[in-house]
Amino acid sequence: MGHFWEIQLFGLDVHFSTLIMVWAAMAVLLGFAFLSTRQLSVVPGHTQTVGELFYDFCRSITFSTAGARGDGYLFFIGSLFLFILTANLMGQLPLKLIHIPQGELVAGTADFSTTLALALLSVIMYFAIGLSRKGLSYFKHYFQPFWWMLPLNMLEDITRPMSLSMRLYFNLLVGEILSMLTLKILPVGLPCAVIAFELLVALIQAYVFALLSAVYISLVADEHH
Repeated sequence: MGHFWEIQLFGLDVHFSTLIMVWAAMAVLLGFAFLSTRQLSVVPGHTQTVGELFYDFCRSITFSTAGARGDGYLFFIGSLFLFILTANLMGQLPLKLIHIPQGELVAGTADFSTTLALALLSVIMYFAIGLSRKGLSYFKHYFQPFWWMLPLNMLEDITRPMSLSMRLYFNLLVGEILSMLTLKILPVGLPCAVIAFELLVALIQAYVFALLSAVYISLVADEHH
């Protein structure tokens, strides 16, 4: 798209600006996790309270899709939601004012490489959950209701992560483009309104990605699947 800072790393073309934003998002999350858990108390302080609110919200996602069984992969869904939310929100910061050799510092999730990697992690997780719950019998569902449904059932497992990654990517990319254009050609008021709207989109997209991932995993973990 012409807005990435590309470098050569181990013979590969790497979007270095994306790496910066992704690692920055992870650093923010690790810092928050440290601050919210370093002095746990029965009567929580402000930081611990915020951490508990995030925990309860993430657990509501898994509980709504799989009940108490969802606690088995709450760590994954929670990490997924918090990382996507943080990465999305960091794209709305005035980081475009920071000069880099090429392109701009946009949200890490506005790079299809990032969203595809997140979707592949979801695939790995629901395969891992399926195998841990059912062993090799997990693969029986590929042959149901008829053996010749194997290609279609396999295609379903491929299209699920692709739909997740493309939905997140295009929503964030369009938001980045709109924010950039409005900041450059329109009065201050409208860009602020666009950015406020994009903050809401950032939250919704993180929730949708985590919720659908939880649904897919719960379907795999279902005893009747």
